Amino acid sequence: MSRIPVSLDPFLPRALNQRWEGDLGGDELPRVRAAALEGSSVSVRIGLSVVRGALGETRLQGTITGEIGQQCQRCLQPLTWRFSLEPDVVLVDPTGPPPALGDDQEFLEVGPDGLRPAEFVEEEILLALPLAPRHEDCQARLPHEFEAGGGDRDAGNPFAVLQELRKKR
Repeated sequence: MSRIPVSLDPFLPRALNQRWEGDLGGDELPRVRAAALEGSSVSVRIGLSVVRGALGETRLQGTITGEIGQQCQRCLQPLTWRFSLEPDVVLVDPTGPPPALGDDQEFLEVGPDGLRPAEFVEEEILLALPLAPRHEDCQARLPHEFEAGGGDRDAGNPFAVLQELRKKR
């Protein structure tokens, strides 16, 4: 187990079967920081390994856990989005994936600069972000005029306006 490298060549024999663990924050994950609620914390713990697959392919596997501050889209209050991801991708060079692998595999092309674990983690988190985060038990209150029995429910209802126009005929 070692610290998370900035960049590595996963196709070198010394990269195989090593495990990198560590914590990443908003400074190392600027796009995740930008997606987080302003003033909230970004806390990510990762553990990644480069392993050889059953067909001889090079794979990146591991866990990504953490929490990010978000805004509930129902009540508009802050919430903490907790996540646990288990990526398993086939690493390929620019020549493409081995033909023996199926179409259902996730591939990650490794460029000439090598694999950048922090960028990979950032992509995985951004792909997993909920489109409309909300509290599990959020019971946001509706404005008074929309509550059952409160206010004039037909006010602003286009069908009620049409009904009134029909009555005037």
